[in-house]
Amino acid sequence: MPTIRLDGRAIAYDTRGQGIPLVFIHQVATDRRLWEHQCVSLSSQYLTVTVDILGHGAQGWPLDEISIGRAAVHVHQLLEQVVPGEAFLVGVSVGAAVAMRCALNAPSLVRGLILVSPWRRISEHTKSLIGRLFRLAESGNMTAHTDLFLRYIFPPTYLERHVREVEQLRAIVMEQDSKTVAYAWAACLASGADGDLGEIRAPSLVIAGMHDLLTPPYLAREVAAGLVNAELEIWNASGHFPFLEDAPRFNRRLEMYIRRHLASAISE
Repeated sequence: MPTIRLDGRAIAYDTRGQGIPLVFIHQVATDRRLWEHQCVSLSSQYLTVTVDILGHGAQGWPLDEISIGRAAVHVHQLLEQVVPGEAFLVGVSVGAAVAMRCALNAPSLVRGLILVSPWRRISEHTKSLIGRLFRLAESGNMTAHTDLFLRYIFPPTYLERHVREVEQLRAIVMEQDSKTVAYAWAACLASGADGDLGEIRAPSLVIAGMHDLLTPPYLAREVAAGLVNAELEIWNASGHFPFLEDAPRFNRRLEMYIRRHLASAISE
């Protein structure tokens, strides 16, 4: 497990393969292992980079340093120090917020964005749910927190039919430090997508799930509407994590999107 010191803190990351870099940014209460299906599938064609943010995973942060802005600084520095050339950033939920912040702060390092279940503001519904998740994590009750989290990110049919996959994700969530998770949820409540999304020039693919009860798809529609060059897809059978629920479809769509934009750049 390699680590790098970014902004004075040790950050864990993994790289696989070689080629055009794809940098994957995870959701609150998870870590870089969330993207295993993508790395296994895509590392034969691309350089895949996964990184722990917000004090999650192998290396903790001081709680008062947990913010979306600080996470964006870390990803920015990772791009400068580890990633060769422009990268496609793939982020889910808060990871998408970090990716958008990077595209605003360091546009020369970002070739494109793939934003999964993104938001530019927190709706009242989502505020209420995140508040419940915060209180459970802050109290140290990660079992109840994880049960609630899983119930809202996955459609009921997925929970029933994919017990092994759900339990693998449960294990990742339960391994996170409860105070760190609580502060990360608080960071979501305190932050939106700063700046004008219309200033992002990187081409963007926005994917959301119709059955996402954590960040409903109308939030993704708002993000896509604010971007200059965005494609929006709402997947009818998916929830918050379409890249887990239907990894083959997501991986094919991601690769098709990347290849099309690489070809377009060459033709120009």
